[in-house]
Amino acid sequence: MKKSLVITLALVFVLGIAGTAFAAANPFVDVPAKHWAYDAVAKLANAGIVDGYGDGTYRGDKNMTRYEMAQIVAKAMVKSDKADAETKALVDKLAVEFSSELQNLGVRVAKLEANQSNIKFTGDVRIRYNDDEAADDSKFYERFRINMTAAVNENTTFNGRFAMNHNEQGTTGSDDAKVAIASLTTKNVFNSGVTSTVGRYAEFLGQTGYLVDTTGTGMVDGVKVTAGNALKMTVGYADFAAYNDTQFGNAFYAEAKYNTSKATNINATYLESKGPSAIDYSILGAGFTTKFTKDWALTGEYFQNGDVAGDPDAMLARISYKGANKAVPQSWGLGLEYRDFQANATPDKFSGANFSVSDVKGWGVLGSYTLAKNIVLEGFQSFNSEVESTGDDTDNERTRLQVNFFF
Repeated sequence: MKKSLVITLALVFVLGIAGTAFAAANPFVDVPAKHWAYDAVAKLANAGIVDGYGDGTYRGDKNMTRYEMAQIVAKAMVKSDKADAETKALVDKLAVEFSSELQNLGVRVAKLEANQSNIKFTGDVRIRYNDDEAADDSKFYERFRINMTAAVNENTTFNGRFAMNHNEQGTTGSDDAKVAIASLTTKNVFNSGVTSTVGRYAEFLGQTGYLVDTTGTGMVDGVKVTAGNALKMTVGYADFAAYNDTQFGNAFYAEAKYNTSKATNINATYLESKGPSAIDYSILGAGFTTKFTKDWALTGEYFQNGDVAGDPDAMLARISYKGANKAVPQSWGLGLEYRDFQANATPDKFSGANFSVSDVKGWGVLGSYTLAKNIVLEGFQSFNSEVESTGDDTDNERTRLQVNFFF
């Protein structure tokens, strides 16, 4: 034992303080060699409750400080629910013996966690295969995304996304790496109950995203506010040009969604944009989704563009069964849909549709299957497609297969 420790113990003896009491006040004092705690920890190590020194062994011939012993006890407490009654009693006895050190250890951990960055990262990789008959073309496309969230304070959250897309939509060529999302969302702005989002974010309108869906890519620069629970209202003004500058740039949109029951919700949507293309958009839409059993759901949508001669419209109906859950291996789902979209009824460049939605009508089947935890296979196939304006058959059928990896 070191000379300084001998002097310390001598002073304790002179003052009439028990050695064990002093040790409890100083977590860096060695636990005496013959202390019962060593035998207790040895039993826990043999029972597999603790790992000893971290290499699966316990060396009882080496003295430990009370702080080191408390660390082992803390680990044992975490696993004590898996132990028998005798072992639990032993863990409890150790916890009482080293309660002061355990409390101090907890305070230090809490302070450390409080000072750590609160940025949380998630990511995903998608490998997609497209086969378009009209273009007589089949290709592979890749997407890689890193998502991040961080609490600024109790009301404001930062959301970010870095993305690299290779031909994300199968129509716009290869994309370089980019900041896809960089937004701040604040709840209960000025105690009004309103939630605001400002910056670059992702947007989804309607029931299916066939009107607007940039959740995969983000790239919408603007501001939106949302309020309500059962009746949820969203109003936004944004520049969509960063996503695709060929159809429209600045756009105003509003949407109301209402849960009529636990199984059914309805929506009404408005979207307006002037230019930069020759087609203006002033779209009114409505839709619903209802689960008529636990596993079956029916979805319907309708849109009309009042800024184009003839007021072209579009409709979609889909029935779906279950759906793949990335956390549940072998979970799966199927869907069948029918779509009838007149030309210029919706801005197809912003659609989340898996099939063509411009001057087309036809059927599509969708499927998903969780191959393993966080690995999901999806497939889409269109069939019986026709040119909506003429009724002629078209060979513009699409086959799409993709695997999503989440981490």
